[in-house]
Amino acid sequence: MTIFRTRFVLELVPHTSSMPRDGWVGDHDLRPLSDRGRRQADALVTAIGTDVEAVFSSPALRCRQTVTPLAETAGHTVECLDTLAETERFPQPPDWADGVLAPMAEPLGGAWSAGRMMRAMAIMSGRHEGGRVVAASHGDSIPLALTALCALFDVPLPLAIDRGGWYTVRLDQGQATVTAHPGEPA
Repeated sequence: MTIFRTRFVLELVPHTSSMPRDGWVGDHDLRPLSDRGRRQADALVTAIGTDVEAVFSSPALRCRQTVTPLAETAGHTVECLDTLAETERFPQPPDWADGVLAPMAEPLGGAWSAGRMMRAMAIMSGRHEGGRVVAASHGDSIPLALTALCALFDVPLPLAIDRGGWYTVRLDQGQATVTAHPGEPA
């Protein structure tokens, strides 16, 4: 994987405002955007722009709905990557959750989840080296990925953003920058 030696721009978008988790009955991957979230998703088309090579998403409906307006305007389909999925409370690697490593199970779960997001970045950069892509993921997965990436490249963490914003990750042959875009209120 060449993620660390490539040129690549990733617009990393936390899904926009969705129906509340509390009170939702059924599969959380089917929880849709709220009206506010749909307005935020529409605003991302202009804010991010359509000069992108591809659009990726977590399989969750709310993530796909976040980037569908941009994908359609740019003439792309949304490609789902399981590695962009929600962490589901940072599950531990099953083989390391017991025994001598049990006291470290929780941090190991965070590291495992961050690694999955880094794999998503490697997949996207491998397919679109030198390009610019958009990817929608979750409010738990994205901070893990950005923390790991910033630590790896020894760059400052960006400001935390609210729904409707996004992060630009620029990788340039061993260098990285991460920029926060707070977005506009819907």
